[in-house]
This record gives sequence, structure tokens and C-alpha cells, in this order.
Amino acid sequence: MLESLPLADIRAFVMTADHGSFTRAAEQLGVSRSQVSKQVTALEQALGVSLMQRSTRSLRLTESGHLLHAQCRSALGDITQIVTLVREERNAMRGRLRINSVGGPIGERLLAPAVHAFMQTWPQVQVELDFSSHRVNLIRDDFDIALRMGALEDADFIARPLMTLPYVVVASPDYLARHGAPDTPGELVDHRCLVGSVSRWSFTARGAETRELQVDVGGQLECRNGHVLVSGAIAGNGIIRVPRLYCESAIARGELQELLSDWQPADVPLSLIYHRERHRPLRTVRLIEHLLEWFAR
Repeated sequence: MLESLPLADIRAFVMTADHGSFTRAAEQLGVSRSQVSKQVTALEQALGVSLMQRSTRSLRLTESGHLLHAQCRSALGDITQIVTLVREERNAMRGRLRINSVGGPIGERLLAPAVHAFMQTWPQVQVELDFSSHRVNLIRDDFDIALRMGALEDADFIARPLMTLPYVVVASPDYLARHGAPDTPGELVDHRCLVGSVSRWSFTARGAETRELQVDVGGQLECRNGHVLVSGAIAGNGIIRVPRLYCESAIARGELQELLSDWQPADVPLSLIYHRERHRPLRTVRLIEHLLEWFAR
């Protein structure tokens, strides 16, 4: 029966009881007198009791009316207070933000400084930064935003591009001394490759002639951790394809060498994704704005 009792009818009854008049209740609610009268009558019919004794000059609550008025007046006050608190919380720069991101250098060197700066600006916002290696579900796992690599195919979310990550194909001098260097992407199938989440590597030919090529590679190790792939390559265990950010220092030290100079590994976009919802808390809005501005610098 509770499902059949509109809150608006209860509010009309409480307002009428407070003011002792359909007319004054209608003025407070901004509706017509006849509408308030119909709402109270509908409430009586739904409950199966008389709530008011009506005359041409006055209204008087019945015993049931007094009971309902006392309880509902208090409950409506609580509801009003809760709604006010929810609205204030939505527009307040406090509370918790949960962020999921790819880890490694992207999370540590690109995202973390941006989050630290945001926390300095908004000290009352608590941030939970998660570097889970598996791809989380933002809604099910209760994350506000996430940083993702690659194309987004879920229409339930909004994706905002942050940057493009250039990739390199590298191996150690030791590996190359033992196995030689591939001259074309197609030769990778004859090499030991250490792979992450993607085992089909895409390339575009450098130069006047535009050619694209995809190669399915494999090897002794499959791991979603970039640090492990880089350390495995430095140890001489195979060829890797990773963001340049992951191994630029190892290249500078001569621990890894770039391969396939005539071919460009496909770059991968890094995007900020979040729920496609109309009413977003202000703290989430400000974080999205901050990250977009930070990565645009």
C-alpha cells in the first residue's frame, strides 16, 4: 500500500492541517485549492479512513488525522533536511573521490603529480588512487573516473583524450648479439617477444609510402606490468613493445636499443573516462576539469 501513497498527497494533507485551510495550503504549495482538496481526498481513499471533517467554514482533524499529521509532519521535516544535505554535498568540495588508472610510469609519473596538485587546491577532498592491473567496472566497483589506454567501446561512458603515448620496439644488446635484429615487423614472428595485454602489434611504414602492418607475436613471457617487461628485455629475454615513457632511461643508458627504424609502432591514446550521468558531484566535475587542464599543458 505504501507504493500507492504519493508523497505529494501526504505533503498536501500536512500543509492543509498546518494551516487549517485548503486555500492557504494551496497558496503555500503554489497550486489550486481544488488540487489540494483532491489530493487529501485521494489520500483518505487510499488509507480507507477519514482524516478531516469538513464544513463550509472550517476543517477539523479526526483522530486518525491527528495521528497521521503528527508522524508525517516530522517525517517530511526529516526528508527535507536529508534532501538539503544531499544537495549541499553535491555542491560541496569535500568527500571521497575514487580513481582507477593504469599503473607503472603512467600512474606514477603522469597521474600522481596531477592528483597531488588537486589535493593541494582542495584539501577537504579525500582521494583513493587505485592502480589495479585488471580493467575495473566503474559502476560496479564504485569508481568516479578512470584513466584508460586504447579505444573505448562502451557507450555508457564518456571518454576525454588526455594524450597520445608513443611506442617503441626495443631489445637488449645481449639479445641482439645472440639472435640478431629484425629488419621488418614480419620477422618478429621468428623472435622471442615479451608481451603485455596486446599480442598483435601494429606498425606504419615511415617514409613516402604509407603501409600498415599487424603482426601476431609471442614468446616466453606474458605480463601486464610494464616494469617487468622492461626488466625482462634488459635481462636479454626478448623484444618488447612499450610506451617510450617506460624505457627511455634504459635506452639512454644503452641497456636497450630501438629496432625497426623504418617502421613506426602504433601510438596508443590515453583517455579519461567517467560515467555518462547528468548530476555529477562538484568534486568530480572539478577533478575532470583539473586533469584535462593538467594534461593539456
